[in-house]
Amino acid sequence: MKTLKQIFTLIFVLAGTLAFTSCDLDRVAELNGDVAGVNKNDTNNPYDPNGAAFRKVIESTVTHNLSFPVIWAEGTTKALREPPAGVGPTEYKLNGEYWYVWGEDPADPDYPIYSCLPLDSADYCYPEGADVYKAWVQKDALNYWQADAENAVGLVNVDVIDWGDNLESVDWYLTSKVRTEVVLYENHEGATPLRQYSMRHVSGWGIDELHGLQTDLDDEPVMGPGDQATIYSTHARLTIQKLTSETPELTWDAENSEWTGDVLEPVFTGAVWEAGDGPGYYNAEINIKGKIIYGYTWDVKKANNGMGVYRITFSFDGSDAGSVLNTFFTENTFLAESVIVPEQEVSASAEEEEGGPKAVIDFDNNLTYIDVTILGNKGGGKGGNSGNAGTDGTGGFGGNGGSGSGGNGGNGGKPTN
Repeated sequence: MKTLKQIFTLIFVLAGTLAFTSCDLDRVAELNGDVAGVNKNDTNNPYDPNGAAFRKVIESTVTHNLSFPVIWAEGTTKALREPPAGVGPTEYKLNGEYWYVWGEDPADPDYPIYSCLPLDSADYCYPEGADVYKAWVQKDALNYWQADAENAVGLVNVDVIDWGDNLESVDWYLTSKVRTEVVLYENHEGATPLRQYSMRHVSGWGIDELHGLQTDLDDEPVMGPGDQATIYSTHARLTIQKLTSETPELTWDAENSEWTGDVLEPVFTGAVWEAGDGPGYYNAEINIKGKIIYGYTWDVKKANNGMGVYRITFSFDGSDAGSVLNTFFTENTFLAESVIVPEQEVSASAEEEEGGPKAVIDFDNNLTYIDVTILGNKGGGKGGNSGNAGTDGTGGFGGNGGSGSGGNGGNGGKPTN
């Protein structure tokens, strides 16, 4: 009887907990508009913004703040974060989490990250004498800011194309997930700089990466130069096709947005204007740094025509996008020297290699592309000459020049990880 009573008590407690959780989630649904007004020092507030559970749910209800200016090329906008109650779109509010940062902002994972969370005590977590700032983190409902976002005036001629992170060379395989990123910039030549907020790297890399708005210790934002804006066009399209010749003869089919000639049908094609929710579409997003970029993760394992060279093309659709195309590459468009970065870590041997795929601009067809080589399954490699032993093509790392599909590494070979 005592056991039965305990069971009923447990059921009652669980029911109450579930009911509270449901109410809590209902309340969270309203937070995007007013949570930034919550006083985080108010001990009577049942929704403690310093609580881990609160923050976990909150982070799923807010988007990144826009830190870098953007131009809506065809007048079609991307949804930006709504300002909290009482805060205008050109204003900011910083009531959430922040870190202390100092030193040089890291450029890649080889650089140290100089940052620390504030201590509960009166002690400082940063080095004495350091030039210290605060970095108010993204995806915190209590932190809000927004850079300039304006409709285009006249034609939008792209000044700079950036195909992603600047790495010299990376190997891709049939099992790779290749993250493709493109950013378009227009230079701002006006007398008044655009509203741009400086950002600082706070912690982590990749999926754990965190950035925040940089302020001085009195919480005054550090503004960026405001001399550029990214360009957002719903006409943007990404197409991936395998080439069938080392010296391909190709013609761009603008109506179908694909190459014809020495090339296969696309393994992927998608445009921003036709994108839905989910990772399978081509779309634009506000990244952790607060910048609008075009991004797509190509899962090579699920979409490929075997080993070989693939052309990844960034182009623009015509009237199908529902508006008149207003975004163009010209002879004055500058191409940033860069390559596409895969999601997995780059091997040490790949970092040491020189060269790598280089992007190209085709002004006549208003597009840019980059040719990427896809190797066999990782562990195969680039060829039998990678090893010190074995002269029959099976030594070293195996690969395309080896015994066909990769080889075993050879007696004296040293496979790369």
